[in-house]
Amino acid sequence: MAFRLEIADFGAFYEDTYERAYRTALGIVREPALAADVTQEAYVSAYRSRDQFRGDAPSGAWLHKIVVNKALSALRRHPVVRRDADLTPFLVPDTAAGTTTRLALLDALDALPPRQRAAVILRYYHDYDYATTAQILGTTSTNVGAMLSRALDRLRVALGDGTANSTSTKANTP
Repeated sequence: MAFRLEIADFGAFYEDTYERAYRTALGIVREPALAADVTQEAYVSAYRSRDQFRGDAPSGAWLHKIVVNKALSALRRHPVVRRDADLTPFLVPDTAAGTTTRLALLDALDALPPRQRAAVILRYYHDYDYATTAQILGTTSTNVGAMLSRALDRLRVALGDGTANSTSTKANTP
C-alpha cells in the first residue's frame, strides 16, 4: 500500500520525478523539444493509469517504463532525429576535457539503435539492474545483457578502446 501513497499526491510525484524522466526521454530521443513532449505525454499516461499501478516495481521504474515506451514510439513516428541539436545547456558543468568526452559519448549514443540507447541509459544512468531494465523494456534479462553487450561494443569502437569503460559507471548525462 506504500506504493499507492507515493503516487497518491501526483503533483508531488511529478515534482520529484520530472527531471529524471525528462533526462531519460532526452537521452533516447536526443531532441530537447521532443523530449519535453514525450515527458508530458508520459505523465498524462501515468496520471490516467495511476489506479492500475500495482506496486510490483518502484514507482520510478513504473514511470520510466512509460517514458521509455513513449520515447520509442515518438522515434517510430519521427524517425529522423536532428543530430545538430545544442544539448550543451543540459550538460552538468564539467572541465573542458570532461565536456569533450561527454560530447563524444553523446554522439556515440546517437549512433545506437533506440532500444540499445534506452538500455544503456536505464542501466548506467539510472543504475537499474538487468531485471528492472528488462521489465521496463518489456524483454528478458538475458536480452538486456545482449543489448548492453552490443551497445558497449559499439560505444568502444566509436569512442576508442579505453573510453567506453567509463560507461560502466553511473554517468551524469543521458
